[in-house]
Amino acid sequence: MSYVTLVTLGCPKNQVDSDHLLRSLNTEGIYNTDSIEDSDIILVNTCGFINDAKQESINEILNLASHKANGKKLVVFGCLSQRYKDELTAELPEIDAIWGVDKQDEIVEYCKKMTLTMKAKYNSPSTNLVHDLSAIHDPSVTPAPLVIPAKAGIHHADWNRETAPSPLYAYIKIAEGCNRPCSYCVIPSIRGSFRSAPVRDILAEAEAFVRAGKKELILVAQDLTSYGRDVGYDLPRLINDIASISGDFWIRLLYLYPTALNDTLLDAINGQDKVCKYLDIPLQHSEDVILSAMGRGGSRTHYQELISRLRRDVANVTLRTTLIVGYPGETQKEFDGLKAFVIEAGFDCLGVFVYSDEEGTAAYQLTGKVSERIKQRRLDELMSIQAKISYEKNQRHVGRHFRAIIDETSDDFTIARMYCHAPEIDGSVVIRGQPPLKRDDFIDVLITSALDYDLVGCLA
Repeated sequence: MSYVTLVTLGCPKNQVDSDHLLRSLNTEGIYNTDSIEDSDIILVNTCGFINDAKQESINEILNLASHKANGKKLVVFGCLSQRYKDELTAELPEIDAIWGVDKQDEIVEYCKKMTLTMKAKYNSPSTNLVHDLSAIHDPSVTPAPLVIPAKAGIHHADWNRETAPSPLYAYIKIAEGCNRPCSYCVIPSIRGSFRSAPVRDILAEAEAFVRAGKKELILVAQDLTSYGRDVGYDLPRLINDIASISGDFWIRLLYLYPTALNDTLLDAINGQDKVCKYLDIPLQHSEDVILSAMGRGGSRTHYQELISRLRRDVANVTLRTTLIVGYPGETQKEFDGLKAFVIEAGFDCLGVFVYSDEEGTAAYQLTGKVSERIKQRRLDELMSIQAKISYEKNQRHVGRHFRAIIDETSDDFTIARMYCHAPEIDGSVVIRGQPPLKRDDFIDVLITSALDYDLVGCLA
């Protein structure tokens, strides 16, 4: 029997890619293990979306490379290697094979060949294999040199991950790529144009997850609201089809493009009890001059009207958004407008990112760049404002009963999530002083107190 250790970085969409890869490897008799010492091949699914993600990927590759021994192979794939194949190949000879995105079949074939070779001659010298990437990206875009830290300066921590129980939620990627013209985003150049996954495949995967005991199905894509337009279908129909699957489970939507929310979609969300009334709508900014420069297509007035409409038409809705601070040309005036908008909108959940200057994007050529110091200060200001808003929102839950899903349990406490908590993104409910709870179903909780981002509760 052969084993791989697969490390996934970045967004849930990457996690879906990794899960699909592992399933394909399993059919070939190659299985995943969290014990890197027991694996034959180390696989790293990288993220290359913004600077912080790129450096995290580089550091993780170097860390994992320090665990190569006895012919063990290191394979790198995903977004970072799609953008920076040449740099990674030149600077990191520890990498034995490299692919970009959408190369699952090639990776499986490589793993099959390598594991057979290792069985025949376990201590044979490593061959540095570098595979060409597909030409999904725009060939006219030439990324700037990737900064790879000096290897002597990287701390290689001991690899000792503890195996965790399988979560009760599952991600389903319903589309790939994006056609939106956002000026700061590299996704179209990495992942290609928008294309919907076949309806039958999505429904089959959803049914399999429900049969396996998953209690929350999370639909993800670069542009969820565009689903089906290229195949004569649409997101509302998909929601209704998934909701018709027999079983007790939630459906969560990540993420909804703000200018594409229409009555048909809202009717589907409102009309299905299984759909979490949790709408994650990345606005990115509020001020018209910045939104126009970003190529977002929205406006402050449109966003204000949208928020009012959603709170009026979707009962007990939780609204989440993400914002970017420090976009080129963002003056103090625009930032003050953004702060006022955050206070006025009162989002239940808010994520803030500093603008990342990414080569190959339209924004990369803009003047009026904002310093890192100012960007960080603006992020801190917004998060300070949001902490107060979040606390006030959480206070409204105190004394109320909710259904929740258990994410973690021990002798001392249980961590659960309500419909207003997306996993690994938002807060949670901390339950203390209860007997250990079973991680295979919904529970009813009574919220007893509120924190800035989390809630405290007990079994109802």
